[in-house]
Amino acid sequence: MALIKKNLKCRACSGELEEFLSLGKTALANSFLKKKDFNSEKLFPLRVGVCRFCKLVQLLDVVDKKHLFSSYVYFFSAMPAASSHFGAYTDDVLKRFIKNPFHDLVLEIGSNDGLLLKLFQNKGCQNVLGIDPAKNIAKFANQNGVPTIVDFFGQKLAKNILQKQGKAKVIIGNNVVAHIDDWHDLAKGVSHLLDDKGVFIFEAPYLADMFDNLAYDSIYHEHLSYLSVSPLVKFFKQYKMDVFDVQTFQRHGNSIRVFVCRSGSHKIIPSVKKYLAQEKKAGFDRLKTYHALAARIESSKSKLLSVLTDLKKKNFKIAAYGAPARGNTILNYCKIDSGVLDFATEELKSKVGFYTPGTHIPVKHVEDARKNPPNYYLLLAWSYKDKILEKESEFIKKGGKFIVPIGNKIEFV
Repeated sequence: MALIKKNLKCRACSGELEEFLSLGKTALANSFLKKKDFNSEKLFPLRVGVCRFCKLVQLLDVVDKKHLFSSYVYFFSAMPAASSHFGAYTDDVLKRFIKNPFHDLVLEIGSNDGLLLKLFQNKGCQNVLGIDPAKNIAKFANQNGVPTIVDFFGQKLAKNILQKQGKAKVIIGNNVVAHIDDWHDLAKGVSHLLDDKGVFIFEAPYLADMFDNLAYDSIYHEHLSYLSVSPLVKFFKQYKMDVFDVQTFQRHGNSIRVFVCRSGSHKIIPSVKKYLAQEKKAGFDRLKTYHALAARIESSKSKLLSVLTDLKKKNFKIAAYGAPARGNTILNYCKIDSGVLDFATEELKSKVGFYTPGTHIPVKHVEDARKNPPNYYLLLAWSYKDKILEKESEFIKKGGKFIVPIGNKIEFV
């Protein structure tokens, strides 16, 4: 079985794709490895295109999902601020869409370690079900009392769940729709399983963040699509479904939460029209906008490399703060390796003691790093900047600096 295939047509509308950005060949963003595995590491092309018809932005090369997701190092529970984010999320869903918490089925696609569904359980929802393909993470969720099926979601699984548990009042997909190659199988599965008045709610990084903040680090092999409202509205109409609400919020940069229902079952809220208008004004409907973005990303890369090269010439010690998956896009695209950065810090035990994919920078626990800190930290976990600056106030007091690698200019803080 081939580990990678070319994406030859738009996954939403089958339109023709136009490449506008190549980040070269990179390792998979979550494939942290041991030194003994360096020689067997696989690299895959990372190219981005846009549909000439519906303007969905998507990768042009698709790595096999079983290779990507059968084992995983990303645990929701370990992410900073995840509990507070999901707590507010749970309250909103309960208030708006759950009438009978003892009966209504809440199903989550890509439920990870069950953090969100556990919060629903704690709020009185007795009928929850998670679906996640990563055996190691699903095992953790089941042990924690969150019933979880180890599988990929699609219409076949949806039919099985429907027979056993009935229709779902709420189907949730957090940072999962952007990871799915076959959107039509997803939509058919949702349509089979969703209650007549039910809602499908999903979150993902918002494409606008790439334009507003130059957040190109959201591009990696797991993220097959980069979501905006206009292509989503067009796509779900094919399945007689409406996008009826859109919210944006600060999580992993600027993220989007999309609410979908059967056509006519919920009133379409003005937020949808608002975001459609904003996207049109920003030029999301024009191909030249995407080529201009690629030029800005290339310029950002050059500026970052210039800053790092200058610091190394002055014999300053530089390390990476955080080793998030998206940070590996920056490291690989800019070819920043262990010759530039002494180490990367992490709090996740699943990454400590390993090396970053492709660039082979050793990952050490942040507590160990504090004993012998560098002069500069490259802030790969930039979306948590404020929390990190607060946490590392002692480092800053002693003259340490953070370099923010994402944005229209390279900042020192």
